[in-house]
Amino acid sequence: MILSCDIGNSSSSFGLFEENGYDIIKTFRIDTAKISSLQDLKKFLSKNISLKDLKAVSVSSVAPSANPLYKEFFAKAKLETFFISPDAKLNVRICIENSGKIGTDRIANVSCAHFSNRKFKIVVDLGTALTIDIVNKNGDFLGGIIYPGLSALADSLYESTEKLPLIKIAKPKTLIGTNTESAILSGIFNGVLFLIKGFIDNICDFYNICGAENLSVIFTGGQSSLVFDDIDVNAEKILDEHCTLKGIKYIYDINKD
Repeated sequence: MILSCDIGNSSSSFGLFEENGYDIIKTFRIDTAKISSLQDLKKFLSKNISLKDLKAVSVSSVAPSANPLYKEFFAKAKLETFFISPDAKLNVRICIENSGKIGTDRIANVSCAHFSNRKFKIVVDLGTALTIDIVNKNGDFLGGIIYPGLSALADSLYESTEKLPLIKIAKPKTLIGTNTESAILSGIFNGVLFLIKGFIDNICDFYNICGAENLSVIFTGGQSSLVFDDIDVNAEKILDEHCTLKGIKYIYDINKD
């Protein structure tokens, strides 16, 4: 089996795959800060998988400080380990300035999106950050948009004021809040909804790709299911919460030979 690791700034996700194919067998997640030693990592992984069943590990990391620990752990376990970088063999062409600085999670997202078919794709990844990335039908990764995620917006508002409370992110019951908490929730949640829809509509118009026959919009990330049903776009709409993990596995596959 192959283990995909998506090491993020706030949380890290893991997906277990058969050697051939992209049907995910199991996923599990942990706060990135909770893994600070080899023992932490061993205890966490051993609770979720059998290391002896693994053939290889593929890693996307946007937390460079965590990389030495993962490299050392998998080396001691004698597991082939592949860390994704912009210099790896890819099925997309990165058309972005300073491509060496781009997050490998974003590369994994567009790689996953592009291998399924050759339509124009927009990948909306809603987690700690909201990223909206664009890959055309020829596999050109054209760039994207980065914005704070739902929880980051809530944290920022709470930390920047004296009286506003920290809210728990959920789908609001009404557009107009009837108290401080519900007003904040509506502002953050619906604000992000309108922002995502606005960006997608403008991208559609800019590239003249509106319509399900031309464009697929893929929603992924830990909070994507919260917003998916409430965003109406003139495109094919797909919810794939494990797009990043599949992309990490796919990039490993095309680099292993």
